Amino acid sequence: MSSMEPLRVTDDDLRSPSVEGVLAEQEALNRAMPTAAPLPWHRRILYATWLYLALAGTTAGFVAWAVFEPFINDNDMDADEVSLVNLFLFPAVTAFIALFVAATEGLMCRNIKRALFSGSVSCAIGFVGGLLMLIPATIFYGIGLAIASEMSPVTENGMPTGGALAIVILGRGIAWALFGIVAGIGQGIALRQGRMVVNGLLGGALGGLLGGFLFDPVYLVLGLPEEAAASRALGFMAIGLSVGLFLGLVEQWTKSAWLFMKAGPLAGKQFVLYRNPTVVGSSPKADIYLFKDAAIEPRHALLHARGGRYEIEDCGTADGTYVNGKPVSRQILRSGDQVVVGRTVLEFSLRDNRAR
Repeated sequence: MSSMEPLRVTDDDLRSPSVEGVLAEQEALNRAMPTAAPLPWHRRILYATWLYLALAGTTAGFVAWAVFEPFINDNDMDADEVSLVNLFLFPAVTAFIALFVAATEGLMCRNIKRALFSGSVSCAIGFVGGLLMLIPATIFYGIGLAIASEMSPVTENGMPTGGALAIVILGRGIAWALFGIVAGIGQGIALRQGRMVVNGLLGGALGGLLGGFLFDPVYLVLGLPEEAAASRALGFMAIGLSVGLFLGLVEQWTKSAWLFMKAGPLAGKQFVLYRNPTVVGSSPKADIYLFKDAAIEPRHALLHARGGRYEIEDCGTADGTYVNGKPVSRQILRSGDQVVVGRTVLEFSLRDNRAR
């Protein structure tokens, strides 16, 4: 048996591309990954979409009431002629709700430009749409009043009773569902995201319907025919609250894929994947805006929807994109995968684990 010759490694061998590649991969694998500590409960509550949108809608209702209440005369509200307050009140309430809800989403993501753009577009859509909805809303509410007047006489507080009151509440609920639709769709239109438009339409309709249902009971509990300011304020706030609440809830009910930030500047925030591809980066134009991290590039990674599955692609960045601690250029994601870019840790989720 012949003796084995000693292994000789030349300088060219050491500098070969294959060796360089292995060393680079080993260095990446040894890179210290940021850790994700358990999030306190208040962080999860703070970034719950349904909560902050409900608060935004409630605030919008109050602000709209505070702006218009000094100009409201309850005798004019009951008059046959149409005053400017009668004409612009409900479109303005709709516009305020649309503005606050859309702007709040951008502010929660620390994206001031998106907040200003989405808020202004949503406000315009809310006001113009509210004016257009005045006709069908007035028709539905007028039909309810006409039916109620035939069923029951009006009491001292100006409202019917029993089944007739239920008809009035239903008519108002349908009318406000129409206003809720235009309050909810503005952000999706501003961001050109069709699924967000559909969610806004559904959430706005459900929220407006519930808010309309609450308006008259609030009036009956607190309001007086000659002094209805308090009941009107709570009624507008109830409408704003319900529209914002249902916008957030519908997003949760209909989401199919999302990223949850476990560590990073917005730890506790959930990002529903609407756009294909979804851009992750440090640019305010990115769909998932990760700020104050020098390791994250303006376009750091892309998330592609591939027939029910999602694939992440690194955009050739210097720091890289990692999935479960390993550097990737392209990789199909599974529910529970930990995606790391810079110091940010994101957990990918897919409804029903269809990617498995």
